[in-house]
Amino acid sequence: MQSLEEVAICDVYPYERADGEPMNPRDFTTKESAEHIAGLAAQFKANRLNPGQPVMKPILYKEGGIYWIIDGECRVRAMRAIGTERFLAEVYDDLDDAELARVEAAKAMVETDAKLGLTAEEKSRGVQTMLALDIPDEEVAVAARTDAGTVAKARRAARRVQDAAYDMTLDRLAAIAEFEGDDEAVAELRDCKQSEWQRVYAGLKAKAEQRRNRAEVVAVLADAGVEFVDECPEGFAACRTFSDYRPDLAALDAYVADNAGAGLLAEETPFGVTLLAPVAEGADEAAQAAAQRKADFQAAYEDGAKARREWLAAHAGDLKSMRRTALALTAFAMKSPAVEAFEELLGRPIDRTPTQLAVAISWPAAWSMGVCTAWALANDIASVYVNGATIENVTIVYEAMKADGYEPNAAETETYEACVARLESEEQ
Repeated sequence: MQSLEEVAICDVYPYERADGEPMNPRDFTTKESAEHIAGLAAQFKANRLNPGQPVMKPILYKEGGIYWIIDGECRVRAMRAIGTERFLAEVYDDLDDAELARVEAAKAMVETDAKLGLTAEEKSRGVQTMLALDIPDEEVAVAARTDAGTVAKARRAARRVQDAAYDMTLDRLAAIAEFEGDDEAVAELRDCKQSEWQRVYAGLKAKAEQRRNRAEVVAVLADAGVEFVDECPEGFAACRTFSDYRPDLAALDAYVADNAGAGLLAEETPFGVTLLAPVAEGADEAAQAAAQRKADFQAAYEDGAKARREWLAAHAGDLKSMRRTALALTAFAMKSPAVEAFEELLGRPIDRTPTQLAVAISWPAAWSMGVCTAWALANDIASVYVNGATIENVTIVYEAMKADGYEPNAAETETYEACVARLESEEQ
């Protein structure tokens, strides 16, 4: 039998199962738990209908004069923290009915999140409660209006990060599950702020893709019997590089086949995997190596231009996912004399909130440095002239995109560092 009762908090205790395990497996000694309970306490103080109490009532099992907490231990702890003496609760006189109510409460909280106005984190907690109760993934997915695959990922990630999962959204947990086996990546996604996890995730995804691309090139060369060396040996020179950005594996196969028996070697470099071939007698190895490095840099720089465009296309639909970049590009757009003239016409400043239109207007000019200029600048060729605004724009866009999760390649980084050095030298 179930009833709504006002219960004295001094009569309420956490319930332990017959095997001695607590009903709530949460570790209440952690910083995350303390912060969560403090947050609940603040919410309860703001409850104008029942001050000091939660909107969602705890579920209790009554045994004699004792009330055992079946669902809502965090809520009870939060009420104790603010001195609540009595509160309304759903009370059951049958333990099985109380546990069934706990299951249904978890499902109902998630199913009616629109009505309750739950945040993504609160919805995630409801789903995690359902997972802890071993409700099947398919049933959880229906309640949460998501797919069973996402639920399965969230379940795996929640086991991995334990208490840290409590304030995470489902999509963040699913992202963590993608990096099973990579302890460093899991730690980065676990420890970053909720507002930063998407940026961290984007960067980790980009690095993982680069590692996969390089591994594919290495595997093709290993299958072909090409030996890898730590550095280019004397008598050899670089002849072709396959970058970490979408390497053409068919072209790699063809190149290795065309040069079978030529004694090719391979070296991993910042630009990708470089093939090394014996130089002809009397050839200038240094000049050949310099020419290859220039070719590698320029190819990687062009790869970077493609990658930046693709990254922008993937994020421009949601400017919040590229917040720093959108702000930087909007600032470029606002530098137009036409904007100042229009503001004078209006007699007031116009809205500078980032928009897709502002991003579209400023993007073509934001990183307009050509490949030859970038090469000359990166190699400190004094004769090259570069407009100061162009150099400054590169540094701004590089820093903004990287802050938003973009992973620049070696050529882009060299160009950025050269731009910074040029700006510093001009300030002196």
